[in-house]
Amino acid sequence: MRRFFLIALILTFCAVRTGAETPSLPVVEEVEWGPFRDHCLHLLQTLDKAESPLPAERVQHLRRLLERNSEDQGATSAEVQKLLDGSCLIAVSINAESRVKAARGPAEVRLLLNRPTLVLVKVHNEGGVTHALRLYGQELVRDGERDAGCWLEAVLVTESPSAPELTGRRLEYRVLRLTPRQSGKREATFQFDVGQGTQDLGFRAEVPILFSIHRSDASPKRR
Repeated sequence: MRRFFLIALILTFCAVRTGAETPSLPVVEEVEWGPFRDHCLHLLQTLDKAESPLPAERVQHLRRLLERNSEDQGATSAEVQKLLDGSCLIAVSINAESRVKAARGPAEVRLLLNRPTLVLVKVHNEGGVTHALRLYGQELVRDGERDAGCWLEAVLVTESPSAPELTGRRLEYRVLRLTPRQSGKREATFQFDVGQGTQDLGFRAEVPILFSIHRSDASPKRR
């Protein structure tokens, strides 16, 4: 009995430790509140047109933050970021020299075969770039054509009120639609740039992510 208790205690500790190590994204500071608030309201509008990856309770919390008159706009901006960051699959940063880096975000995504799933991409645009954010990768379907190695349709949503070009503001979020065309455990590498020569040295604009794609008619889990 004592041995069983010790094993259970160790497993509980490991589970708690694993949860604590879930990656989180750094808060972007010095964000101009007015434009950021408008951007987030447009983001929610974009998500309303499709199956939102955000739980209803989180959307309600976001709307309360965005619609109130905040005395501490920096703190409110940080709180909004933390709510959105949980649904970010990837974070993209653009430095003052327009070099692009990408990193894995905290979102855990369950993909269903041939069904679209929406996630967010957090863009920290320190360089004020206004070019379009481009996404590509060897495993990603190009122009509707796919072969054995291209199994994932990954599209940055640009329908109104979104646009292909970045706003040039310090922080914005983009919606990424993922539609897998093959099932099983599969890895895809996501590569980003904002024009020729903008990838960071050392291929740090690339993010490999391992997915589990299920054959199921059940609705994707939201996180």
